[in-house]
Amino acid sequence: MSKKVKIFVIVVLVIAALVGAFSYFGNSAPVPSASALKNSTASAVLPGGGGAVTPVMNTGGTGAFTALLSSINGINLDTSIFSSPAYKALRDYPVSLGTAIIGRQNPFAPIGIDSGSTIAGTLSVQTLAPDKVLSTSGEFGALVTASTTDPVTVVFQYGTSDTFGSATTPTAVTKNGTALFTATALTPATLYYVEAVAVQGSTTATGAIMTFTTAAAAQKH
Repeated sequence: MSKKVKIFVIVVLVIAALVGAFSYFGNSAPVPSASALKNSTASAVLPGGGGAVTPVMNTGGTGAFTALLSSINGINLDTSIFSSPAYKALRDYPVSLGTAIIGRQNPFAPIGIDSGSTIAGTLSVQTLAPDKVLSTSGEFGALVTASTTDPVTVVFQYGTSDTFGSATTPTAVTKNGTALFTATALTPATLYYVEAVAVQGSTTATGAIMTFTTAAAAQKH
């Protein structure tokens, strides 16, 4: 190791020791005299013939660390990337994340709570026995009971088996009321199954399955 490098290393170690001492003792450390500060200032020549480095001494405790930070040169950012052809060729390709269809306002609320409601609503429906049954038509009925005033719709599922296969158009019902629907184009002398389904918001209620038999077709004379 050359003599210049040894002197530089010693000076750096002295500076580090002094900074640590000032940081530890803070302002409680005695303030040295002007002559002491003058004698404590040393210079060292950088290896390779560089300019001299003069350490800055500060008796303000943590102020010495601040002085060292202020001696650091500013950081220069390389902005040449923004003029690069590869950067200028970048394009934004947005992707649609779905339709604008809005579901429940609060998907974490219990089933049965709709917008503006604070308690779960109850809904029940009773399938009534079909009435006014003819050879090709019959009247379906349902009794709806709801605990809220939100709109209720009723759909009748019907068919020649308990799996149904046909359904009526929705019929609106008030809070507590009866829904009626006349089904046509039925087959004469046939056993049918019918079931009422009520819907209120996100709540669905299903009634019991009722059966009826259409009348025989009228004999032509």
